[in-house]
Amino acid sequence: MIGDMVGITAFGVHIPRYRLSAQTLAAVWGGGGGGERAVANHDEDSLTMAVEAGLAALGGRSGQGLGGVMLATTTPPYAEKSSAAILATVLDAGRDLFVTDLGGSLRAGTTGLRLALDAVRAGSAGEVLVAAADLRSAPPGGELEPFLGDGAAAMVVGEGDDVLARFEAAHSVTHEFSDVWRKADTRFPEQGDLTFVRAYGYEKLIPEAVDGLLARTGLKRQDIAKVACYAPDARLAPGILRALEFPDGVNLRMPLLASIGNTGTASPLLALAAALEEAQPGDRLLVVGYGSGADALLFQATERIERWDRRHGVTAQLRAGRPLVHYGKFLQFRRLVETETLKAFTGLPVMEREERQNLRLYGQKCPACGAVQYPRRHLCWRCSGKELGEHRLGRRGRVFTFTKDHLVPSPDPPTVMVAADLDGGGRFYTQMTDCDPAGVDFEMPVELTFRRFHEGGELANYFWKFRPLLGGAPPSAD
Repeated sequence: MIGDMVGITAFGVHIPRYRLSAQTLAAVWGGGGGGERAVANHDEDSLTMAVEAGLAALGGRSGQGLGGVMLATTTPPYAEKSSAAILATVLDAGRDLFVTDLGGSLRAGTTGLRLALDAVRAGSAGEVLVAAADLRSAPPGGELEPFLGDGAAAMVVGEGDDVLARFEAAHSVTHEFSDVWRKADTRFPEQGDLTFVRAYGYEKLIPEAVDGLLARTGLKRQDIAKVACYAPDARLAPGILRALEFPDGVNLRMPLLASIGNTGTASPLLALAAALEEAQPGDRLLVVGYGSGADALLFQATERIERWDRRHGVTAQLRAGRPLVHYGKFLQFRRLVETETLKAFTGLPVMEREERQNLRLYGQKCPACGAVQYPRRHLCWRCSGKELGEHRLGRRGRVFTFTKDHLVPSPDPPTVMVAADLDGGGRFYTQMTDCDPAGVDFEMPVELTFRRFHEGGELANYFWKFRPLLGGAPPSAD
């Protein structure tokens, strides 16, 4: 076992607010079944979801202390451009750090977590953030459509007294096996014969990794309090857990597969986040990732787990979900039907010059009168002072004024534009998302969220939008 106090020091999740139910799908395609899946909004992708999870893990602090940032996803916005670098930039992680993009396997999330733990143990980085996110698409009406969901989770790995869950051991097995795959030039995944895949994949490789871990540590199955194990869907999850032969009580209280679906690389880390929310000091938590083999990692919760703020965690975000009532809206969100899109052009020199302002959310503050400036300017808007200092904007505020635009192209019209006064100063003007336009009102509590804004020059342009504060006005996508 690991002797030093190395482990998870913080974690965060992002579950999109919209849900597509089995009943809605059945109304279009027929069939039955239950449960629902989390659906990313039209302005979300794997990067924006990873940003939200990463910001939640950092809890409002800057990412300046991070020594590394890893992003695991099989659905990156770019095939050739580092999404992890964009993630590190938005987290304000500075320049003196390493970043890496992990993909090609649904167990890239647990692999990234193990790499981060190894980096901290080796002393090559003091603190590493690893985020896993996927936006998973299936052919409309296909077998996988009810089961694939969207989401993200982020773990901060460090050492010392701040550890929430101490890393104890890991074991991995690798075996070339074709169960679910997607070619580089195709959009939707394929799946092998389910009976064969279950018997020779999930129910063979996952127990092999877990058995190897237990043999390495000398622990017994009854020593494990919670198991956060990958499973392709809610139908196969019970069989996988039976194959693991753990006693009753190790399952998570909140069944994520039936609530948000299979979120790919994020799935085991989301389950680990849920296990951490349920954990008591001393509990041993087992997380298992799967894909061409399996990763098994063991953690033990420390006394600090009792003080962790759970108000915006997995349970809270599951409760905040709202139905995506019309299947046609889902097709628009996924761009599976033709919609008019904005192809606004942004020059590369402008993107470089405004990176600190647009991605890291830095404005200015006048030392003479205290006025906050955003966007950045040469003279203070209040007193015309010239010596303006750096100021990182707060992400929460209240609506000052708003308008609704029915003409601008959008998969979710109308486009609501909001000016809000931010906590800590400054007024920010941008679009509103994840909302019921009829529910937007003056003094409404909102928060900034990182989203895709438009595409131009074959680049995905990202910026900040407002959304209702979690626990505030509910979204709707009727």
